[in-house]
Amino acid sequence: MYFWQRTNSHVWCESQEERWEVLWLDYGGQVERLWSQPFAISFGRRSPLSGYAHFPDFLGQFTDGSYGLFDERPEVLIDERARLQFSETAAVSDLLGWRYQVMSGHDSRATGNLECLSASRHDRCRPSPEMEAAILEAAAVGQTRRAICNLVAPDCPPLACSWVNTMAWHRLLIVDLGEVFSSETVYTSAPLAPTNAVS
Repeated sequence: MYFWQRTNSHVWCESQEERWEVLWLDYGGQVERLWSQPFAISFGRRSPLSGYAHFPDFLGQFTDGSYGLFDERPEVLIDERARLQFSETAAVSDLLGWRYQVMSGHDSRATGNLECLSASRHDRCRPSPEMEAAILEAAAVGQTRRAICNLVAPDCPPLACSWVNTMAWHRLLIVDLGEVFSSETVYTSAPLAPTNAVS
């Protein structure tokens, strides 16, 4: 299960790989609502998969109100049969005016780091407006996590850790997710949040 904060509900995931992909969708910030295995697509007589059905892994509603379907499958497990199924599902999505994406995994270190950031994604970890401004100012030219926390919370630097994490999760701070995280990890202020586009 993955807690989808925007709807205050849990999204069921069939595997850890699916849960990681949902984590990336959440981080991207473009999907407002997400449903797990929402329905079956029964392929008609004109389809090479006629007589078969497919349950897409997820249905998402984007922040602009549009919809899209998502399937998760590691690249190494996508065989010809799966490619055909995904192609036919994309055709159905196109007919409905929906987007479609096959999610095939991310760098494992980046996913692990994102998992760490996600622990602080909840509103309870948000800093006050004053603290947020101080963190953004401290990171304007790039600062280590240790330096930022010591600067904005000198009496208790660990208190600022969740503030830094939640700001990175919401893309207010830029951090290289592919690097090993430590107290020396450098964060910089993000003038504009990355799009993290979902095609």
